[in-house]
This record gives sequence, structure tokens and C-alpha cells, in this order.
Amino acid sequence: MPSQLTDTILMIAPDSFGYNMQTAGSNSFQNKPAEEPEVLRKKALNEFNAMTQKLSDLGVDLLILSNDNEVDTPDAVFPNNWFATYEDGTVILFPMLSENRRLERSRETLEEVFDSSDLAVSKYIDYSEYEKQGLILEGTGSLVLDRKNNTVYAIESERTDKVLFERYCSDMNVPEDNRIFFHAYDESGSPIYHTNVIMGIGEGFAVICSECIQGSEQAEVISKLRSSGLEVIEISYSQLKNFCGNILNVKNIQGESLIVMSSRAFSSFTAPQLEVLRKYGTPVDVNIDTIETIGGGSARCMMAEIFLQKK
Repeated sequence: MPSQLTDTILMIAPDSFGYNMQTAGSNSFQNKPAEEPEVLRKKALNEFNAMTQKLSDLGVDLLILSNDNEVDTPDAVFPNNWFATYEDGTVILFPMLSENRRLERSRETLEEVFDSSDLAVSKYIDYSEYEKQGLILEGTGSLVLDRKNNTVYAIESERTDKVLFERYCSDMNVPEDNRIFFHAYDESGSPIYHTNVIMGIGEGFAVICSECIQGSEQAEVISKLRSSGLEVIEISYSQLKNFCGNILNVKNIQGESLIVMSSRAFSSFTAPQLEVLRKYGTPVDVNIDTIETIGGGSARCMMAEIFLQKK
């Protein structure tokens, strides 16, 4: 059975971090900065360095890349959107909505880091050509994976197209009954831009803001999570805005379970919710206020899981 957790994470430094005007139209979590770009980058880099140090100290195996592109890539700190890896050695490259986010995607970079880390790749699947048709699927931002049960959750938005969702599920041999495609909206009625904002799945649990989901789809999603053996932790709109859904369950090299989240998310969870989470792992909070506020993404978005096996 596939593992839900990995002990290896790829992260990319926010060397060119900034407010991305190209993504702001579909990401209501972004906020325009009052500070100068260089001040923002320094703050973001300090947050990133503190986060990677904390994860490393806890025994998570990190592959850390610099982002020294000469091109404009303000969101490069969120690599989970443009690639994903799988235990069978598959690596998938995903199509991105924004032009400057497409510049982040580099098969060559992945080949170099995987080769230098002695990780085995069996094949690459490249969906980037679908951008020309306007079909978008932004990695594990669009797709929340229950790897153990071979189930995929996705909400429709500008960044998540149903046609490509079905293509992904077919390529990855996801059964029809395990393809959970639905709709979720913020309080203003706009589609939420990424699935991993409203929900996250760990080893034995799921966090979800089900009040974002309308009609019969709400019951269908919750039913699927529970029938998959997951304990469901419901979060509110307010907690969603504080990135309580954007968390990631990983393990360290000793096999201990860690639930990584931002300090903002940690302080927004209630004591009973944290008690439930602690049954499944140790909460690890990191202060990434600048990255969250300006970039509109949180801890989960910053971590690309590496499930490849050693050669």
C-alpha cells in the first residue's frame, strides 16, 4: 500500500519573492505590500531559513534549492504547484495559470537534484502543453491526494480544470469512485483558488472547511473522507483564512509523524482540534507571516513532497 507520508521535502528559497500581480486576480489571500520589495524579500528569506532550520532539526530530510533565476518568479517559494512525485518513480509536471509561474517549472532542475540525491525516476509525465489549450491543473495545490486509498480531491477553479483532472486520474489509475471533483466558494461567493486551502489529508485524519462546499457535494465529500477511515476535523471560514487547511503531515527520518503548519494556523486551531491532531502527530508551527500575507500561500504550499525511492 502506498505511504501517505514522506520524510523528504523539496523547498525553494524566496530569493525573488514579491507580490505577484499575475496571480492576485484568482487568489484572494494575497495582500498588496506597504514595504519596499527588497525589505519583503529579506523578511521572506528570514522566514524561509528559520522554517528549514526547524524542519531539519526535527529530522526531516530537506532538498533546498536557490531561486536565482534572472526572470520574474515571485512565487517560486511554492514549488508544490508545478510538480509532484510518486513512489513508483513517476514525476509529473503541471500546467500553471500565470505566465510568470510557468517560468518556475524546470525538468532540468529536477533531474539534477534527483540525480545528485540518488533518487530513482522511472518516467516523467508533462502536462505543460495543456496550457496552450487553457487547461490548468496546479499540482498538489489543485489536487489533494489520499495516497493510501488512491483517492483524489479537487475543487473547480481557474487553476483546476475538470478535463485535465480526469486525464490525471486516468494516467494515475484512480478508480472512478475515488475521483472527487467538487465546488467550494469563499464568503463572497468566489471559487476558492486551490483545493489545499480548504483541506489537507494526513495519516488517519483530514482537515476540511466543509461550509465552503454547497449542496449535496458537501455530504459526498465528508462521506468519502470518513469511509476512507479518516477522522474529519472541521474548520470554519475564519480558520480557513488563517490557513488551517494548508497544513502538511510528514515524517522525520526516525519515522515520527509531524504536522507542519504556520504559526497563524496553529494559533487559530482550537484546543480540542489540536488535541485531535496530536493523536496523529506533533504539530510543528513556523512563522511565515510575510510569505502568507503577500504570497497568499502557507506552509503546505512551500513543501513539495518527494516520494521517489533511492536508486
